[in-house]
Amino acid sequence: MFMRGVVCLSLLLLLVSSAGGFTVEGAEGIPQGYLWSGEEHTLDITLSFSGLDPLSFPSGDILILQTELEDPEWTVLLRRGGGENTLRKSSKYRETISGWELSYPASEEVSLRIRLTGVIPETPDSRTMSIISVRQLDGAYELRGDNEYLVSQLAYPLGSAPSGTPPEPVIITPSPPDLSAFTISSRSTTPTCDLAPGEDATLRTYLSFDRLSSTTFPDTDTLRLRTSLLNPEWAVSIFMNGGENVRTPGKGYYYSLPGFELAYPARDSLGLSVSVTGTVPAASSAPLLEISQCGPDGYAREGAIFVHPAGIALIEETPVPTQVEMPIPTPVVTSTFTPAPTVTVTALPMPSKGEIFPEGITIEALLDLSNELIGHGTLFLKRILSVFGM
Repeated sequence: MFMRGVVCLSLLLLLVSSAGGFTVEGAEGIPQGYLWSGEEHTLDITLSFSGLDPLSFPSGDILILQTELEDPEWTVLLRRGGGENTLRKSSKYRETISGWELSYPASEEVSLRIRLTGVIPETPDSRTMSIISVRQLDGAYELRGDNEYLVSQLAYPLGSAPSGTPPEPVIITPSPPDLSAFTISSRSTTPTCDLAPGEDATLRTYLSFDRLSSTTFPDTDTLRLRTSLLNPEWAVSIFMNGGENVRTPGKGYYYSLPGFELAYPARDSLGLSVSVTGTVPAASSAPLLEISQCGPDGYAREGAIFVHPAGIALIEETPVPTQVEMPIPTPVVTSTFTPAPTVTVTALPMPSKGEIFPEGITIEALLDLSNELIGHGTLFLKRILSVFGM
């Protein structure tokens, strides 16, 4: 343990040059629209440092502040560990801050606040003017990567700006740093499918630490493991130059490794095997396994979060068929009554006059009519006599 402390201290003292840079955390007072000759402007710029290297800023580098404003007034404040002190107060067009003035242990959370006040100079014609420029130069006075911040805008003589909407100011800012110190092995990350609720599962992955130029892992950071498996059990091993160091098994939803256990010179080969076993919950808003690299403030660094691809499978419920009530049929009463056939009575035509004797009046016709009348009369008489019993 003593030798390990000596190694960490040696890293802090000997690594005086690194690729560390600055990040623009805030910028206020950037002029919108055209610049007019004679106008006064005040800008407030806040720079922070990533803290992935042992030192906040390479001691062999320099920070150049520059402006084209007239009568510039610079005020540069250094904030470190909760305190604040003034680094510069000057009226130069170009101000230099040496690296050793900014080189502190990264754990002290170093930041720089730059305030610039100046006047837009007289200009006979329109031109692009640099309002503020912040550049980080290495020992050879070359720009360190893309560590440059620049704000510029079109300036016009008073009252001569064209009509219409003015363009936005041109702002060049350093790319946000990739703050992750570890790389995940996709081949060692299993399983990759969704898991059924209630299933006992083991999630595995492997981390290598080869992203930083000076150390395998910042000793100021913490590697945090989190799971949403039920009744989880952790198995974690550190692999150092081919050797394995099995860490104490853990139980619970969280497992942490302090930075000093992973901080070695960058030339060393360092890896970490992570395995967690538990029961898949029915549902969870958190990943089944998440690994994050947290800075001294306890918050996960941007880009330094890994989420295991395994998730919770959705169980599709079998739909219960809905019983459809069939309407009760209304009985149809069929009548057994057979209607009597319709008898069509055709009325006989009334006899025309003279049709009693259609062939004319003859003796034979008269005799036939007389006999028919006598027959009808005899029948009528017999019925009358039968009524009276005669």
